[in-house]
Amino acid sequence: MLKILLKSFHQISQKPLLVFFLYAVGFVLAMLVARPFYVTFLNEANTSVAMDKLITDFDFMIFTDFFHQSQKAFKPFVPLVFMLGLGYLLLNTFFAGGVLDAADQEKNSMPRFLEASAKHFRRFALLLVFLFIFLMALVALAGMFFFIFAAIAEGGTEKDYILWMIPPVFILLYFVGFVLVMGDYARVMLFKSQTLTPYSAFWKAFSYIFKRPTAIALFWVIIVLGVILSVVYLGVDSLIGMHSGLTIFAMFLVQQIFVFARTFLKISTQIAAKNYFEERPIELEKVIEIIETQDEI
Repeated sequence: MLKILLKSFHQISQKPLLVFFLYAVGFVLAMLVARPFYVTFLNEANTSVAMDKLITDFDFMIFTDFFHQSQKAFKPFVPLVFMLGLGYLLLNTFFAGGVLDAADQEKNSMPRFLEASAKHFRRFALLLVFLFIFLMALVALAGMFFFIFAAIAEGGTEKDYILWMIPPVFILLYFVGFVLVMGDYARVMLFKSQTLTPYSAFWKAFSYIFKRPTAIALFWVIIVLGVILSVVYLGVDSLIGMHSGLTIFAMFLVQQIFVFARTFLKISTQIAAKNYFEERPIELEKVIEIIETQDEI
């Protein structure tokens, strides 16, 4: 498993422009929200000292009070965030084919990347529908576990309630991770076979990772690396702080470095799935040989 992970990291490190392109796409989408949100925040703060207090020392009570008073001004951002989130999901689905194709190429070009992305988008998008339906079913199942454990914790202390909620939270996280891994391997299967349908790829991916726990373990190793990155970022944030315009700018640069690193890890989940599948392949389509026999006269 470590060999596959290192191989995937090496392949992606050879394509920095690909990582930068996907990072830039995410950055542009984020700025579509961040810029108007920041302007609205300044307008609502006006002459209030809330901004100064939040810069010098973040106070959650001040933060919640401020947004409670200005909720009408920030309400339009809810549908905007939803639409941009949906757009980001579709773009990632679109680029998935290009990412898988880039892993096999020594030299990549933008026209080839976009061509590969467009070639596989229709089937990848249909697969996304199946994954979403399956995820909703699993979320509903996880909700039952929350209800059961909440009933068990009823009558206990707040600490007891929190402890009893840990198991269903882990169950929900496992379900979400399972669907994400299914998506990675189903896309790899569709990429490998041009005749495989999204529905067939969905079930083949389900069977594939269900029988191979290391496929899920590989995914969670990458997730843990992402969590470690976040912890390191929080450590840097606490060390530098945001007490002035200079430190805010410095932390913005640091933040973008960590976002770039997370983009690298995000790509690695798909490439790692491809490498894992290539080392442990299965038959994707049955080849039927038709033997023609000629009757002797």
